[in-house]
Amino acid sequence: MAGLGRENKVVKILRLCSALCVSYWPLAIVGTTVLLLPLLAVAFASGIEGWTLAGLIAACFIPAVLLALLGAAAGAGLDVIFSLPRTGYGMCSGSSNMQPDEGGVLPLTDWLHEFFQALANKPLNAPVTFSDLWGTKDPTAERDVELVLMTTNVTRGISQRFPFLESSWGQLFFKETEFEALFPKSIVEWMTQHPAEIRDAEDIDTEGYIALPESADLPILLGARMSLSFPFLLGAVPLYAADPRNKKDGKLQLERCWFSDGGLTSNFPIHFFDAPLPLRPTFGINLVPASVDQAEDEPQHLTAARPDADSEAWSRVSMPNRNSSGIGWAARFNRFEGIVGFFSALFDTARNWGDTELMAMPGYRDRIVHVALSEDEGGLNLNMPPRIITALGERGERAGELLAARFAPEPGKDPKTQMDIELTWDNHRWIRYRSFMAGLERLARRFHAAWNDVAKQKPWRSYEGLLERAENDKPKSYPLHRPAQYDFAVSVTKQFVDFVANWTTGDQTFDRGESSRDGGAPRPKSMLRMMPPGANDPRAERPV
Repeated sequence: MAGLGRENKVVKILRLCSALCVSYWPLAIVGTTVLLLPLLAVAFASGIEGWTLAGLIAACFIPAVLLALLGAAAGAGLDVIFSLPRTGYGMCSGSSNMQPDEGGVLPLTDWLHEFFQALANKPLNAPVTFSDLWGTKDPTAERDVELVLMTTNVTRGISQRFPFLESSWGQLFFKETEFEALFPKSIVEWMTQHPAEIRDAEDIDTEGYIALPESADLPILLGARMSLSFPFLLGAVPLYAADPRNKKDGKLQLERCWFSDGGLTSNFPIHFFDAPLPLRPTFGINLVPASVDQAEDEPQHLTAARPDADSEAWSRVSMPNRNSSGIGWAARFNRFEGIVGFFSALFDTARNWGDTELMAMPGYRDRIVHVALSEDEGGLNLNMPPRIITALGERGERAGELLAARFAPEPGKDPKTQMDIELTWDNHRWIRYRSFMAGLERLARRFHAAWNDVAKQKPWRSYEGLLERAENDKPKSYPLHRPAQYDFAVSVTKQFVDFVANWTTGDQTFDRGESSRDGGAPRPKSMLRMMPPGANDPRAERPV
């Protein structure tokens, strides 16, 4: 906390050293006495006194301070090594069971709980659940409000979407005693009273554990807390899953899985709520450090802020204005110095590279508004003064104006540049159609080439032979139900292969020529591929 303020570096270092010594004063004293006690003993034994002794002590002042810092740092290091694991690898749990501190302020998790309940006009002992947002308990039905959060399962090395966490990774469980340290009592009581039915109960040792409620019954507070478990600041959330390699007395044992901040694996999940052909607009607000240089690919008259009272807010908010712009905005330049800056950039790249590349794609970059933040704004600046918070709010309003204007049914002038809006909702849908069909064509041509290349499939059967094998021939997994489904598969596959084979002329393509003027698809070119769903949302498996 002593290092959060934005101030002179020398002052900050002195403040950090002072806070370190005060927090670990016994070890700081031990560090000092390691030097001073032998020195004083030698001085008294030798009869050194007066100004000579004072000078000797003064000469040892700096080494004594360094040893005090070393002792305090050793205490901090021991806490990091031994205490942090006991608190879920975080300095605080985020909850005190709705008990405010001496300043009358609730911890973060408790404050969020009170805030959510007030917004929903519900008592504290009836948590807002996902079914409250959906307007139904049926996870396959249409939903009034769709809330999806990203969290990181550090133990298993994957990102997972909340509320549908379980997927193919197995059912999840929690310990009541552990959750009591992380959440208000009313949340824990709700979850213990609404457990899901245990699947394969006879095969799993669940004694002392409670099944995580079904998705509809999960409190949204749990999702928020799991999504924002900032490493080393807020403790990670422990859940348990059966380990198929760990059996005791014939039953699978549950292993703890630590869930941390979703930003570790996807800090800007612009792909949420996505569709090949979108039926409704979705947006992203990208917070960008003002120190990060972004390639300029807009004419000056399209980026200049309005000369009015809001010019400061407008100068920090931007969106691409043309189909060809915005690519360079994602291709940012992280400027750093020294080893700390280098490793910080490495960490940032490791967790953000996928999102950063997606931000440059057509059909994505035109629905992202970028908001620039200075060093003393956002992030870990947990002690921002009201003037900065107000300024950030003004930028948020300007970002909302840009998004609303772009995708209005009848867009008019850009509220920032006062120019006609080119990137409308119709333009966005056209870009998505062009990009998807070009990507689908590339996928179809690759499918066709592999299907017909019999020579490269030898000595194994061709794909056609595999499809048309006899009912009892191996492999027997995932059989096509005969005769109706089998006849459908054979017929449609043949039609598809023949259909692609007829794309022979230069104009029979969605991506013609080298430029958009010649019929080229939007750039960068999209590649369609199989990917894991990241959730067990039953609606994700439906074709529409």
